[in-house]
Amino acid sequence: MTFHRLFGALAPLLLAAACASTSYPGSTGTPAEARAYGDFMIARFAAMTNDPAAASRHYASALSTAPEGASVAERAVFSALLANDYALAAGMARRASDTGNESGLVRLTLAIDTLGRGRHRQAIDLIEASDFRAFNRMMGRNLSAWALFGEKDVAGAEAVLMSNLTGEPRLDSATLHMLGFMQASAGEDAKAAETFAALWETGARLAVGAEAYARLLATRGDSEAAINVLDAFRRDVGQNAALEALKADILAGKATPPRRLTAREGAALAVYLPASALMFQSSDDVSAVYFVLALALDPEMQAARALLGQALIQSGREGEAIRVLRAVPENSPYYATARGQLARALMLTGQPEEALKVAGEALAAKPERALQLQLANLYSSQDQYAEAEAVLDDILSADAAAGREDWQAVFMRGAARERLNKWEDAEADLSRALELSPDNATVLNYLGYSWIDRGIRLEEGFDLIRRAVELEPRSGHIIDSLGWAHYKLGQYEEAVDYLERAVELLPGDPVLNDHLGDAYWQVGRRKEAGFQWRRALKLDPSAEERAKIEEKLMGGIPLEPPARGNSAAP
Repeated sequence: MTFHRLFGALAPLLLAAACASTSYPGSTGTPAEARAYGDFMIARFAAMTNDPAAASRHYASALSTAPEGASVAERAVFSALLANDYALAAGMARRASDTGNESGLVRLTLAIDTLGRGRHRQAIDLIEASDFRAFNRMMGRNLSAWALFGEKDVAGAEAVLMSNLTGEPRLDSATLHMLGFMQASAGEDAKAAETFAALWETGARLAVGAEAYARLLATRGDSEAAINVLDAFRRDVGQNAALEALKADILAGKATPPRRLTAREGAALAVYLPASALMFQSSDDVSAVYFVLALALDPEMQAARALLGQALIQSGREGEAIRVLRAVPENSPYYATARGQLARALMLTGQPEEALKVAGEALAAKPERALQLQLANLYSSQDQYAEAEAVLDDILSADAAAGREDWQAVFMRGAARERLNKWEDAEADLSRALELSPDNATVLNYLGYSWIDRGIRLEEGFDLIRRAVELEPRSGHIIDSLGWAHYKLGQYEEAVDYLERAVELLPGDPVLNDHLGDAYWQVGRRKEAGFQWRRALKLDPSAEERAKIEEKLMGGIPLEPPARGNSAAP
């Protein structure tokens, strides 16, 4: 049922409650206050049903009739940004400011809107008068620095950035990137190169940073060092279309000058970088709010547009993601990534044929390696592992001819082969991927889990999964692997502990719920086992897994000896 149909049924109740209530902040029981409360309640309901567009409209109405509600303004701006309606968000932020109700995200949006209009000093004043929380505070200071840059006060801007440094590389990464970009934008190329070199030594691996550093090195005549940086990024992180294009230009002897950012472009990066980090650390859609703000400052930042689409998919708003991703132009380095995400969104909305068509057409029009990888990933997501393997064979053959080896492609082929029961070939690929990327949690987990699931190399498998957990302690899939490893060894109580944690982290995964049901059964918690299995069935498992779960619901799990393999875990 859509929000509008559901609201149609509930509207009389909500309006009645609005008219009867006097609990809305500042309410005096007047008709205007009652309408405001009604709009507030409807907006809250829309937000809970993942309809930020409707939420923002009703919050806006509540804001009109109850402007004293600062919390309403905050919710209104958040919902508008979440709905990718920057104009509405900025307008509501200005209205809230007129009544003295700006705080938090409202003030950040107002500062960004002001900076975007070229009113740099006013933006600085807004930020300095704000009481931001940690995440927005760091972002606000970096925005202030770019506003000073816009006022031609480069020394002052760099001093603001330097004052943000804590001495902790992980925390200082975004600020040091800002400093390097600003130094390059001011023509201080030697200083910028030193800043990016220091970042590189800490292990920082951001694509935009690698690009900036490589451009600086190539411009001063050190093309070999520039190529080494780009190759190291590919080895450590994976293929990046923009960096591969830059490498080709450097090898061809083309000019690759550093980017000289405007204040608006630099401010957009100041929002984009922490937002992208936030996105990969959480499963919600809060990062989408910041991508919209970054795009308001720099509408040509296609990296932000591609990640906005990904964030929308992640939050279950595939229809909106499709509209966003279609806007990434073909001449963008992020076109291949965006088309792959577009195909994924189409797949999730029940359009597999259209998804494969989009990926195929994009590949035909622009035969890029990144698009081949996206196509292989699509095939795998549809359990078409033979087709995925064939595409990956082509990719790896071309890589070998070019004298390169990419852990991601090797890993993907190993995973496809494992699903095709080509275990010897799969194990060789997965082991090679681990050699190429030894601290990659995904590879560690997959290979370790595969060994343990087969009852072989158990101690080594445990070690790999434990390393993966250390690297990604909040990954539900990796915690599940460790729990399942204990299960396969008959250590059921330990298995329950880890599998419960995994389901807490990823409650909507059918496999994790199925595993927890198995563990509950083995420790005698039969009713809870049945509950988890029934829950797994509701979460759309594969046809093969569905049949197994239904069989367990009928007769439980037959007794079988735990795996032993060639060694036992401690």
